[in-house]
Amino acid sequence: MQAEQFSKRDERIAPPMKIHLPNASFSKPVSHEPAAETASRDSVLGNWQLDQLLSTEGLEDQILRYQAAPVGTPQNADYLVHTPVDPKSEAAFSLLYREWQISQHISNPHLLPVLDIHLDKPPYFIVTPQLDGGSLRAVLRQRGQLDVYDTLWILRQAAQAVCALHTDGWSSPLLQPENMMIEPDGHLTLIAVGHARPFENETEIDSASQIYADTCRLAGLFLEMTNSPWPHEERLGENGSESSDLLREPSPSVTALLSEILNPRMPCDKNSVRILVERLVRLEIEFLPKSA
Repeated sequence: MQAEQFSKRDERIAPPMKIHLPNASFSKPVSHEPAAETASRDSVLGNWQLDQLLSTEGLEDQILRYQAAPVGTPQNADYLVHTPVDPKSEAAFSLLYREWQISQHISNPHLLPVLDIHLDKPPYFIVTPQLDGGSLRAVLRQRGQLDVYDTLWILRQAAQAVCALHTDGWSSPLLQPENMMIEPDGHLTLIAVGHARPFENETEIDSASQIYADTCRLAGLFLEMTNSPWPHEERLGENGSESSDLLREPSPSVTALLSEILNPRMPCDKNSVRILVERLVRLEIEFLPKSA
């Protein structure tokens, strides 16, 4: 649904997207290149008119984000241009390149699509839609704590984004509220995908470790949204069962699921989060009457 909305909006307000060098091998910035002037308000990058520099949260201090519009349609400034703070920064270039690379292989409504790129020479930038709403961090600051149904709804969407990354061989080390956009209808989109890391190799041990780390991050996200304490290792039984006060919400089905996520002896592979998504959907249905 979300992808369809973007597609319809793009057709309505913007000319066809111009993709620069779609199959090119991009060169990293090197020190002898002349530094490009940092973009400023009302300047133009490629085919994009910059409108407003936006503040950022989290660890994205290497990237500037500008609200932007296709040149010639300044009233339609509902895109984001992402460009390095330092045009010679290889780290910032890598973030943009990886975000574009992942977007070419994965199409998922919970991952931010890349609409345009310019990575062959300075000024480096990529373009994405600008989403309505705010970060999950902002939602938690405003509401303080979410009920179990809303938490399951958000967690399931985050898990769907992670599942898409796992299927293509990527882990997501920045599963944080700052990097999850929540739109007014509750739709979640994972941003800052450039921080994703490929599975080290296809050996079972290395990929399993990264998958387990991601599932633990998802469990931590649940605990943060519900203001529940992290369980200590001694509170988990031999089979991963937890004491009755693992969560403040008295739901055996939820606590059992979290216990499995946090149990390091549970097998992990590329299907683990897909199975988690299926179980979260069933839990959403279980809690649906209570949200009314």
